[in-house]
Amino acid sequence: MQILISIDGPIARISFNRPELRNALSRDMWKALGPTIAAVIDRGARVIIFSGEGGSFAAGADINELGAVNDMADAEDFAQAIADGIEAIAQARATTIAMIDGPCMGGGCLIAAACDLRYATQASIFAVPVARLGIVLDQTNILRLTSLLGPTWVKELLYTGATIDSITAQHIGLIIDYFDTPEELFDHAIERAETIAANSIESILGAKATINSLYNLDRELPAAQRGPTAKEVAASYFSADLKARLAKILQS
Repeated sequence: MQILISIDGPIARISFNRPELRNALSRDMWKALGPTIAAVIDRGARVIIFSGEGGSFAAGADINELGAVNDMADAEDFAQAIADGIEAIAQARATTIAMIDGPCMGGGCLIAAACDLRYATQASIFAVPVARLGIVLDQTNILRLTSLLGPTWVKELLYTGATIDSITAQHIGLIIDYFDTPEELFDHAIERAETIAANSIESILGAKATINSLYNLDRELPAAQRGPTAKEVAASYFSADLKARLAKILQS
């Protein structure tokens, strides 16, 4: 199973399980996120903890699958699968916690940013290297990152593709806290989940909806303020620039 699920009362865990690929998400995994989240909420989950198996959180989209995209319809399907998966996390009617141990890269970092709360081990690293790949990032994810980090740090991370450590990630607001060991991280995430699960779900969801609304995370921006269109995002998934950049990465 590429996605592992466990439920203990009001607390669910969804874990990415492709450790041989640092938990890079296949297209099927992206498409499964929404139904998986809906299923655990239907079973009573009020808090969902996202994590990764084998010492990685998630390395984003599977670059081998991305490299196989060769037409607009396929590109649109792939881009939509990623967008829908991340949005399902962001809009989940539950509190979402990213429990990050190890690499949290690309789409994995966008998954973490879509969660309500983020905690990591000190050994974790973070990056959104879309510019190194030639991928155009959609406006919703850019808005979400900017609401967390502010425009200066988002530009730094997106323009350079730089990798940062947990100390920097906490400093800029990407994560709330970091811990020395995976065991300490786990204990803290579970403690937070138990505290939240005991509180009013109506109160929490009301606050979540208001915060999302304030930062334009649940509605369209005016036309003059909009970033790349969905077609521009999808087109970048099979551009000549992307193909050339992927080829270099896969040959290295």
